[in-house]
Amino acid sequence: MHLKETKLSTKFLLYVIIPVAIMGILMAFGEKRIFENRFDSFAKTQFMDRNFYVLDPYFSKARLNNIDDVKRATMLEIIVSFIFAFGTSLAISIILAELFQRKIAQSLTELSTAVKKIENGEKIDLSKSGFSSEISDLGKKIESLSVQLNLRTDTRKAMTSSVYHEIMTPLGVVKMQLEALKDKMIPYDDELIDKMILNVDHISEVLKDLKNIEGREIEYSIESFDVSKDVEEVGKSFIAIFESRKISFETRTESLKISADRRRFRQVIFNLLSNAVKYTPSGGKVLIDIKNNEIDLSNTFDGSLPDPSTYGTGLKFVKNFCEHHGFKFFFDYFHGGVVAKIIFR
Repeated sequence: MHLKETKLSTKFLLYVIIPVAIMGILMAFGEKRIFENRFDSFAKTQFMDRNFYVLDPYFSKARLNNIDDVKRATMLEIIVSFIFAFGTSLAISIILAELFQRKIAQSLTELSTAVKKIENGEKIDLSKSGFSSEISDLGKKIESLSVQLNLRTDTRKAMTSSVYHEIMTPLGVVKMQLEALKDKMIPYDDELIDKMILNVDHISEVLKDLKNIEGREIEYSIESFDVSKDVEEVGKSFIAIFESRKISFETRTESLKISADRRRFRQVIFNLLSNAVKYTPSGGKVLIDIKNNEIDLSNTFDGSLPDPSTYGTGLKFVKNFCEHHGFKFFFDYFHGGVVAKIIFR
């Protein structure tokens, strides 16, 4: 196991055991040397012949004094050896303890700094931090949490932008219709009110997706329906804004049934028409053509085709919707303009 991934408790025990083991080794070695030296010294100072135990079975007083001196000297050397071993062990313990607490303090400081960066929305990197496996695991969890928070923040920003985009267009249409009614530029009729209700319903449907602002995936429902009716209804809600910008609008529809999320399909058409409104010049033309298992939404346009990497929130929604249902979505040129194509399965 890598030393950096060792548990904190294990590492702490190592920091304690090492000095104690060093102390024990020093004491054992010291006492062994003391015993050997004293025994050699004692043996050299004594006269022992082969008749020693026969002629003088008991030690003389002088010899007993020599033994006492040896005992005292031995004890003194043992004490000195113990003090040396204890002092060495204590010094090593202090050094290791200081190193231990510095490493922990450094790791905690790195984690604290990372948390502050997360609060400021900055990215963090804790791959090289962690004095032990516990601190390393904590760092990985904090880093993972940072990634999730950044993803949710990006999702929240994208959703906010998308909601603004999806709400402002129908609100603008409703506002123009109400102003026209107020100024008596157009007569009151049920069809006009139905168009307003359709735009308000679209706003309500967009607001329902706000629950996805925390990063959850959009949930799609599947039903079979005829796209021509929905395309015509959504197209009618744009007539007023097309007329205000002097853009001609036409739909060519034929019956075409698909299986998809109907509510979000209507939002797809709404997004494509909003995109056409944005880029079609005054006096231009917008055409929706449903034929041969596909929808072509073309508009007058003088510019380059949009790249998928530069799609705004509206086109990203269209792209994600088609990918989820297995449809193809792309842009293509035609003489004098561009066409958005959705090809069904």
